[in-house]
Amino acid sequence: MQNRHLVKAIVDMAVFLEFTDEDVLNPDISMAALEQLANELQCMSESEKSSVAECIRELATSYGERSEFVVSLPENLGIAS
Repeated sequence: MQNRHLVKAIVDMAVFLEFTDEDVLNPDISMAALEQLANELQCMSESEKSSVAECIRELATSYGERSEFVVSLPENLGIAS
């Protein structure tokens, strides 16, 4: 992946949307934002999706207890190769 920082920003946003307390962020809005993110990412070419998915998996270990969520992101976002 050419821009690891961009992929990290995507992962950070997904983690925020998934794990922010529902007293702070409405769960329906969070889900809608994740779905919109997934829809945009699915518009990439197959090689771009593969590259982003690989980068997400590489970053997963840096997310500690949330690493399992991050590892599953490519599948959950519909960009798994």
